[in-house]
Amino acid sequence: MYTESARQARVTGKVVLLAVLGSDGTVRRILVLVGLPNGLTEAAINAARAIRFYPAILDGRRVSMFVQLSYPFDLY
Repeated sequence: MYTESARQARVTGKVVLLAVLGSDGTVRRILVLVGLPNGLTEAAINAARAIRFYPAILDGRRVSMFVQLSYPFDLY
């Protein structure tokens, strides 16, 4: 979600995160690769933490994996 301060400052761009999707179905770690000002990086991190998924399975076991997440912010 766009923050009001980012909207007023007309900030656009993309937040890129590296995350570990845990074997328990939760996002375990998040590393910011590319951030944006005015609370947009935090908004992207909050969105990433809310992801729910079925873990990957390898040899019959649930496993953790790294994924790159991209959150574009554009004003229309």
